[in-house]
Amino acid sequence: MKNDLLDSFDRKLVELLQADAQRPVSALAETVGLSPPACYRRIRRLRAIGVIEREIAIVRPRNLGWPLSMIVLVSLERESAHTMNEMMEIFRDEPEILEAWNVTGDHDFALRIVARDMEGYDDLAQRLFAANDRIRTFKTLVVIREVKPLSPVPVNGA
Repeated sequence: MKNDLLDSFDRKLVELLQADAQRPVSALAETVGLSPPACYRRIRRLRAIGVIEREIAIVRPRNLGWPLSMIVLVSLERESAHTMNEMMEIFRDEPEILEAWNVTGDHDFALRIVARDMEGYDDLAQRLFAANDRIRTFKTLVVIREVKPLSPVPVNGA
């Protein structure tokens, strides 16, 4: 497991980078107690082994004209590998679907979707879900309020 490959310096770097991925290496190095070259090598290694998957800007959808957020639970008609793969590809390619998970339980997928308005969501739902013979049911949960935004993955105690 990758977690076994991380020492206390690596863990502190991961924690700091989750809070601010643009922090200069020199500042990171000073905080964790390493030289800048050693810190840079560790960050490169964390990327190479997949601990750091990618570095992105986290944007509030509302600020870009997407004020509505929904969680949609999707159940498929049949759970064949071919159908699952087709649906995963459809969900990956849809820009309004921000996140998609294949899940266990009563549903096959949980999706996080944004929309400009309810009419826009209804158009998307009709096209993706209602008109799709592979989908048995879908359930939409409209987000009223974000209680806890995307948070860093716990590093210590792991």
